[in-house]
Amino acid sequence: MTDFATLDPFDRAILDLVQRDNQLTHAAIGDKVGLSPSAVRRRLSELRQKGVIARDVSLLAPGQGGVTLITTISFGEETVEAYDAFDQQIKDTPEILQGYAVAGSDDYVLIISGPSLGWYEDWAKSTFMPNPAIRRYDTRVVWSCKKFETAVPLGD
Repeated sequence: MTDFATLDPFDRAILDLVQRDNQLTHAAIGDKVGLSPSAVRRRLSELRQKGVIARDVSLLAPGQGGVTLITTISFGEETVEAYDAFDQQIKDTPEILQGYAVAGSDDYVLIISGPSLGWYEDWAKSTFMPNPAIRRYDTRVVWSCKKFETAVPLGD
């Protein structure tokens, strides 16, 4: 993984553009940053190989297909095995869109998407309650999205 601070100004400019629209052609990117299309193609390839660009995706509009929930998880049993098992559970559960191990009174913050609040009640009971390591889970219902940004600020 490359530290963003080590990227040259061309790579930073290219990354800024493709984070906002990865459908731009190499020529269009080159016009905006002052490089040839072949130089842009080479640089993007290198950024992907280095892991700076993790993947190219299309983002769906948030909140269009049901409910979004923010759930915090607190463990009662804090063991390496419990954390490793929960990390794997997060990866294996498609309804969990994002999972963060965090510092503080909670151990994890999860972003979950599902069709309804009734669905979530049943899903949470079957997903979290059987796990003996989980002491508590708290859920916040997202009423509306005020900001949804995926582009990482790269600085100057």
